[in-house]
Amino acid sequence: MIKIRSLLILFGLIFISTASFSQDATPYLDYDLKTEYNAKIAASDTSNDGTTFEKIVIDGFDSRVPFYVIRPGINKTNKFVFLLHGLTGSKENWINPTSSLSTKYVKLKDSLVSIGYNVIIPDAKYHGERSYEADFASPVSFFATQNLQKIVNLYSTSVKDVRIIMDYMQSLPNEKQHTFDVVGYSMGASMAIYLNSVDDRLNRIVACVAPLGSVIKASMSLGLNEVNAKKMEERFSSEIYAPLQKAPITLLMGTKDSWYTEKEAQDFYDTIEIKAKTLKFYESGHYLPEEFISDVIKSLNKK
Repeated sequence: MIKIRSLLILFGLIFISTASFSQDATPYLDYDLKTEYNAKIAASDTSNDGTTFEKIVIDGFDSRVPFYVIRPGINKTNKFVFLLHGLTGSKENWINPTSSLSTKYVKLKDSLVSIGYNVIIPDAKYHGERSYEADFASPVSFFATQNLQKIVNLYSTSVKDVRIIMDYMQSLPNEKQHTFDVVGYSMGASMAIYLNSVDDRLNRIVACVAPLGSVIKASMSLGLNEVNAKKMEERFSSEIYAPLQKAPITLLMGTKDSWYTEKEAQDFYDTIEIKAKTLKFYESGHYLPEEFISDVIKSLNKK
């Protein structure tokens, strides 16, 4: 009896310690629930097959947040997926193919809609229609100018805004979705990982070429000095978030990507504590081959 009681106490201490660590590691991703969103449908269109396209703007964490919602006209389901773009990109990358990578983005988006996914595509903070928030400066410039606060806000506020969009979508009448999938590419993949460390509403996430290497090295390569790069590591090191992953996660990575090594990606994967995890490498750099599109879809449809 004493042994059982001791084991229960030990288990309780471990659980409390783990929960405490999670809260301590990610307080900057927390936010207050809103009672009003001041939502406005800024644009709306319906295609011949019944697919609807809306541009919606709501009150986000600290500014107005524009995002697209695309609902299929056929094969309708209650499945919702967020598509998160990379650094210097925008939600337009998933709509208008202007490069080899955005062409793949659009194919992925179209494929998801064709099989019944409702797709949600936001602009990250300081990107796209939100670039006015940085006086139209490129987010890359934050590193060379040592603007640590803007870099932190870029990641933390964007994640909070996605959570607020989820709140908004769940507040709509006749909406029955309770969980969301998330697909992120590069910076968007990092945001998906951060999101998956704090929000229980995710069903699955797919992180494509998440920059899982040294935060210090990556930050300094973009222009941060060593002191500020170390501050970034304290908050955004991948080692913090691997054990906090909640929903099943798939990592799609390139063996020749300069933002991480195979070992760094493997180490992150090995540190993820949940069993529902997958890691796949392609013989590519930061731009994955078109094969990744079908792999994303397979990952989202796993049961």
